[in-house]
Amino acid sequence: MASVLVVGGAGYVGSAVAAHLLDRGDEVWVLDDLSTGRRSLVLSPIIQAGRFIEARAGDQTVLEAFFRAHPVDAVLHFAAKSQVGESVRIPDVYWENNVGQTRALLDAMVACDVKRFVFSSTAAVYGDPGDADISEDLEKKPINPYGETKLAVERILEEYGLKHGLRSIALRYFNAAGADEKLRVGESHDPETHLIPNLLAAAIEGREISIYGNDYPTRDGTCVRDYVHVEDLAAAHAAAVDRMILNVSQAGAGTPAKFEVFNLGSESGYTVGEVIAAAEKVLGLTIRKSFQPRRPGDPAKLVAKSERARSALGFSPRTDALKDILKSAFAWENKKRALKKAVFLDRDGTLNFDPGYLNDAEHFHLFPGVAEALRSLSDAGYLLIVVSNQSGIARDKITLEQLRRIHEKLDRLLGAVGVRIHDYSLCFHHPDESCECRKPKPRLLLDMAARYSIDLGQSYMIGDKASDVEAGRAAGVAESYLVSTGYGAEEVTKVSGAEKIYVPDLTEAVDRIIRKSL
Repeated sequence: MASVLVVGGAGYVGSAVAAHLLDRGDEVWVLDDLSTGRRSLVLSPIIQAGRFIEARAGDQTVLEAFFRAHPVDAVLHFAAKSQVGESVRIPDVYWENNVGQTRALLDAMVACDVKRFVFSSTAAVYGDPGDADISEDLEKKPINPYGETKLAVERILEEYGLKHGLRSIALRYFNAAGADEKLRVGESHDPETHLIPNLLAAAIEGREISIYGNDYPTRDGTCVRDYVHVEDLAAAHAAAVDRMILNVSQAGAGTPAKFEVFNLGSESGYTVGEVIAAAEKVLGLTIRKSFQPRRPGDPAKLVAKSERARSALGFSPRTDALKDILKSAFAWENKKRALKKAVFLDRDGTLNFDPGYLNDAEHFHLFPGVAEALRSLSDAGYLLIVVSNQSGIARDKITLEQLRRIHEKLDRLLGAVGVRIHDYSLCFHHPDESCECRKPKPRLLLDMAARYSIDLGQSYMIGDKASDVEAGRAAGVAESYLVSTGYGAEEVTKVSGAEKIYVPDLTEAVDRIIRKSL
């Protein structure tokens, strides 16, 4: 069993690799700043084991503290901005994020004697190779800042191998697509720029899909790309970790580190038009399409030669990759659409004035504006679920009957404006009982998510204590808000990143949620 840190493990490919490593029994840690990743893609076993770290890829203080406490066998690095068009518009951002942050990560590894590194590289380092199928030895001439930044990191890895003994493997993969078999991981970009999820969404919604360029020198005038199933990519990353561990253990001390690079592709090229036709066949639907001008920096053809990865890593992409990709991606898209979204609400100090161990419905009073704010959430399609620690039951401060009457009054007050609390998820245990449901543990939220098929990545938590924020984060909600009512003003110093989530009251938290959903 290996111990690994997956940097960028809340993104698409990073989370797929983390899932694969977990399935084979490795100890998996995830670090991600969630700037583009989704907390919902960090798998529950990682969250529940306390192995998720929210930080930038190059935060050396966080990294060095982690490496000294947890000497991992390898680091796998996926945290990069990856939109070609965006890289042309804001190249400086790409250089700082993709190169500057990676160098800082490597420096932290060197400082803590972490010796193995797997790098998520890209076919974009080759630029526009014309009609040639792409081997690793083809000249590297990237035509956009995204490809340039990835190539720059590869050269840094060679340098660190010579200077510091770092053992590294760069995996240049082509178009990752599809979802894992258990539908834990799939494409969830914001905005979504990839062809397959966009065309599937267009097909389901009956709208048209935009094709960028129909004047390329290809079979039908549209770009040719090599699509590789994300599960095949995940297996290759695991094999890269194994290769480094095996080689280093056999080589012995003092042997120079080695930098290797491998292409990961299916070796089959499909035009955009052919992908759409295949999707129509799989779905049994006609997909409307329109042609738009080419995007800057898009080459006509990118198809891999992957013999080197087959030999060294046992890489074996599935033979009918496109069909499998489309079927799994369609299942993932349907799963996303079937899921509901929710706002989890602490009660005392968030919805209502908190007199301390509230045990009389006559003393239950909503804060001003709460009913109207909850109506806005309900109108926007959110389930409303109260998640509350009610240790007053264990302390004999309140009875279950008194609690029932309080919630009956809450339901009546909200019902008067057409709002319904969908459920109450409550912990009655004393704090000393070390139960599994008391916040900040996420069980109250996770149980409701399972019961109502809630997509935690589209859901929110609002509360007045650090334990509310921590429970929401541990469950994987999109954001947790801390309100200044109740205990919020006292608790704010206990919450990391409070400046982004600390709001005056529930009404402001709801306004932020509604704005994000537009």
